[in-house]
Amino acid sequence: MLLLALACATSDGTDSADPVVDGEVAWYGDVEPIVTQSCAGCHVAGGVGGFALDTFESAAPMAEAMAAAVETGRMPPWDAAPGCNTYRGDLTLDADAVARLRAWADAGAPAGDAADSAPGEPPVEALDRVDVTLSMPEAYTPNGATSDDYRCFLVDWPVEEATYVTGYRVVPGNAALVHHVIAYIASPLQVEEYQGLDDAEAGVGWTCYGGPGLGDQSDAEWMGSWAPGGSSGAFPNGTGIKMKSGSKVVLQVHYNTAGGDAGSDLTSVEVMTSDDVDAPAYIQPWTDPTWLDGTGMDIPAGSEGTEHSFTMTNTWSPFQVHTASMHMHQLGRTGGLEIEHADGSTDCLVDVQDWDFNWQRTYVLAEALTVEEGDKITVRCTWDNPTEEDINWGEGTGDEMCLGTMLWSF
Repeated sequence: MLLLALACATSDGTDSADPVVDGEVAWYGDVEPIVTQSCAGCHVAGGVGGFALDTFESAAPMAEAMAAAVETGRMPPWDAAPGCNTYRGDLTLDADAVARLRAWADAGAPAGDAADSAPGEPPVEALDRVDVTLSMPEAYTPNGATSDDYRCFLVDWPVEEATYVTGYRVVPGNAALVHHVIAYIASPLQVEEYQGLDDAEAGVGWTCYGGPGLGDQSDAEWMGSWAPGGSSGAFPNGTGIKMKSGSKVVLQVHYNTAGGDAGSDLTSVEVMTSDDVDAPAYIQPWTDPTWLDGTGMDIPAGSEGTEHSFTMTNTWSPFQVHTASMHMHQLGRTGGLEIEHADGSTDCLVDVQDWDFNWQRTYVLAEALTVEEGDKITVRCTWDNPTEEDINWGEGTGDEMCLGTMLWSF
């Protein structure tokens, strides 16, 4: 487990002779750029990596474990299969970078000269600044009645005028408990109804399996989301999600207590805003609405490679897709999103061939893709079910999902 936790990057999988590193390899000028670009998105104080590797002082004691982890290819948390698309912030390392990490470790992790510091580009997950911090009103302890507890919390939006969310970072308060977080937008017309849901149930927040509790969950507007290993940060290409004056935010947190009593949680979301954007955007979940009632996505007991897919044709105006991500649970094997254009050509948005529940990244397309009227978008998932129980779509960790998510702009 140590190697899994300490890994920050891996090779690109190409077959080549081991490179030879000439001369001394030091942190400053040699290793620091690797860590900045391929590690620091997770391994910073409070980050999903669990500990920091972004300074010489924090990385040097871990040098041997870092080198061993990248050599075995256990990381990075980068599950997008090559050949599907090109993404910003690709964490994978070539053989030369892996060799430099090994040489640095073997040399005793020397610092070198700080004057040679050249950290390189920050990871794609970085926010330029934090303008708003949204936090649960108070800490919450899951009720323990079942292992899966969905709780929604109504959070004030402190910006009085209309603005745009241009990036966010979810900060789970208790990673041992939090299965996922979705931040829904409570429009000014909905705030009173959401407040009623909050007031009607004792304690902080209210029970909210599925969506945030009002109407059809497929109509709920997302501001952001997080799942284990998930990445977030500034939205690409000048996009932003509009927040109207008088809005609030509903934080839906899915807690799983199957590991035992893990205490309480106080999750927050750090948000970057802007008065104006180049392209107003939306986070669009993509799944078969008929699956949401727990039928139609059957995964039989003892089965391998069970596949389900959902396709819908674009009947709206053309729009651009900027990001793509997948969400399944622990039986997931593969998953992906694809555009089939009306002329018969296809564009792959994301293709995950070795699903890992612990690393659910959002992949930012290097170039936005346009979906024209008449084009189709397909989400496809496969599962292996070694259990003795038939599995279907469900809200529990022991159930399954097949959900794609994209950032769109019109």
